[in-house]
Formats: sequence, C-alpha cells, structure tokens
Amino acid sequence: MYDLTIIKKDGNGYIDSREVAEVVGKRHCDLLRDIQKYGRYMMKSTQRKIAFSDFFIENSYLDSTGRSLPCYLISRLGCDLIAHKLTGEKGVLFTCAYAIKFREMEAAERAAEIKSQSKPRLGEFNSAVRNVLNGMSYCCAEPNRVMGFLRGVYEPLGVEVLPFHETDYDGYYTVTEIARRLGIYSETGRPHGHAVSAIISKLENTARHAMIVPYGLIGVIARYDNTVVEAVQKWLADNNYPEEIAHLDFYYHVYYDCQETLSDSECEAICLCIRFE
Repeated sequence: MYDLTIIKKDGNGYIDSREVAEVVGKRHCDLLRDIQKYGRYMMKSTQRKIAFSDFFIENSYLDSTGRSLPCYLISRLGCDLIAHKLTGEKGVLFTCAYAIKFREMEAAERAAEIKSQSKPRLGEFNSAVRNVLNGMSYCCAEPNRVMGFLRGVYEPLGVEVLPFHETDYDGYYTVTEIARRLGIYSETGRPHGHAVSAIISKLENTARHAMIVPYGLIGVIARYDNTVVEAVQKWLADNNYPEEIAHLDFYYHVYYDCQETLSDSECEAICLCIRFE
C-alpha cells in the first residue's frame, strides 16, 4: 500500500500532485494537463459555480537544478475526481491509499480537538464520584482507599485533594456564602447555593482553581478560590442577572438583592463549598 503524505494548509489536508502521479502511474506533466483540463470544465459549467480551489490549489517546487516548477495540492475532493477517472489495480490502490490517509488525518484532528477541549468542568465528575463513594461506603472501604480513588479522579484535572479532617481552607469560598454576599436568593429567601453551583458548572477551567476535601466515606467538598468567585459575578453580569439558571434538567429560580453584594476585598474572605448529599 502506498504511504501518501498529507500536507496541511489553512486547516485543510492536501496531497502533492507529484505523489499522486507516481501512485496512479502517470507522468507528472500529464497529470498537470488533466488537472488544468478539469479546471476549464469547471469554469465553463452553467450550473452552480464550482470552485476549482476546493479540488486543486496551485503550488510549486524546486527541482534538483533549483528551478521552480508547477505542481498542485490536491484535496480529498480532487483525489475523488482523479480516482473516478481511473480503472484497474492502480485506481483501486490509489483510492484506498488516499482514503486511509485522509481518514487518519480526520481522526487525528478529532483527537486534537477533544484534547484541546479536555479542560473539564468539575461538575462533570461529581455525580460519578458520588456514586462510587456510595459503593465504597457500602463495602466499608478504608479511608486510604477512598483517598486513593479521589486523588486518581481529581488530581489529573489539577485539583488538589486534601487529607481527611484538613481544616486549612484559607483563600477558598463557599457557594452558600457567595450566594448571600452576591445577593443570589431562592424563593424561600435563603442564599441559593444550588444556583451558584449551576453557574460554576458553566464556567471553563475551574478545576485548577479548586480543592477537594473528603469527609466520611460518602462525602466530598469542592472548594474554589477567588478566581471562580469573580467568574461567577462576571457570568451574572454578562447574562444580565437571569431570573432562572438552568443546569442539566434543573431550573433554579433566583432573586437578587444587590445591597448584599460584597466588595472585592470582602469576597476574598468568603469560603465556598459544594456538598453532595
């Protein structure tokens, strides 16, 4: 099987016409003439406009003597067009070769996209953590095993997991107190910690501004630093202080009392936690 080379240009993949000519068994100059002929047909088309650049892009290369000679970068559409004109073994092998290479390119791009977006929100892990902790409690798991599980889940996200009974939470903030200080209340008039948690679940890159504190065998507290508190306040302002905040299948109706809002310096003294009950 021919090992073609994908050339990336402006986010798209192409194969050099010299490689294509070699695979399909044509002289490069003959393939160039074919491509130019395809271009003339496209320009003459009376149907909707066909963009030649979607199939082929003019390019050049230096030969062994230093001369600049023409070639084309051929997209997958261009490869399809060339392949449809071929018959026999070489046509089949060329089709297989470019189809495999473009599929590999697309798979790599998807993997890169997933990786680039894999700055997970802490809330995405909390439900699964709660379920596992419930199971560990049922099995009477030892505390060190619980800690090992929590560290295995959270530390790859950049979240520090504190030991059991740790009490040094200086500089971190509680959803209930944030709700009160930012004036976010429920219908009952209580600080709406659930609404604040819903906002945090919508924020990007909160994991590296959090710490996890386990308690018991089925409890865990996530605490966030002042960066997250400021992000919650900004989210409210950017969304014009919505009357309803949605998260998954839950809708939290909120009321605002701006007189209760603290200054930035006061916010630094707030403690924020999310409890799973």
